[in-house]
Amino acid sequence: MPFYKLPPCRRKIYLILLICLLSACTQRVAPVIESPQADQATLNSDKAWYAARFSLHREKDQEPNWYLGTLLAGEVIAPILDQYGQHIICWRVHRRAVGDQTGHVFSFIFYSSKASAAMIYQRVQENNIVAELHRQQLLLKVNYAPLTVNLHTILADTSDTAWPESVRQSWPFFMMGASQMWMAQVKTLKQEAADNQAIEQRYQIIQGKLNELWQQQGQHALIHHLSALYAYRPVSMRF
Repeated sequence: MPFYKLPPCRRKIYLILLICLLSACTQRVAPVIESPQADQATLNSDKAWYAARFSLHREKDQEPNWYLGTLLAGEVIAPILDQYGQHIICWRVHRRAVGDQTGHVFSFIFYSSKASAAMIYQRVQENNIVAELHRQQLLLKVNYAPLTVNLHTILADTSDTAWPESVRQSWPFFMMGASQMWMAQVKTLKQEAADNQAIEQRYQIIQGKLNELWQQQGQHALIHHLSALYAYRPVSMRF
């Protein structure tokens, strides 16, 4: 029987069913979006590890001037991260001062494209604080990991080769988190410090407060909670 000859009540029922069927056919299913994964194929497509290493003056048989690394972090590295942080996959800061022969070195190590590394190197070279520390002979030189040869293209390449692979691949993210926390503390202490002081004196005070934070809060805020992640198992310690 044609639709128009049906009784009004039946026509109403058919219309409702038709509308429901059309709605079901035209309704789109939302696509499933997978969480981004730090898979090696994606990370290593055009990325490598680069570094700017600042060799700092150290008097023979004297304690290193630790505040100089903190000064470089607050005045050189922090602005670079603010400008180029979105182009960096992983980064960390590193200190080394083992014996007079090794010297005192503060390093900014990062995993990025070659183009981003070139821009970051240029910002370091143009920084007025870097030039002033050179002039005062507090900064002896800056060594840059070469741009021409990608020596460390795998994320785990700068991890200790003696570690298990699971540690080597994940350690860069741990150190980036720790470096981010430390850098945030430097920024906060810088804001709290008096701005009418010479920059070296200002960072000597900031370094002293960082020492206090580590000594007073490091056990609970850092070591305790890291131990909790690993179920409070005993650990062999070597310094």
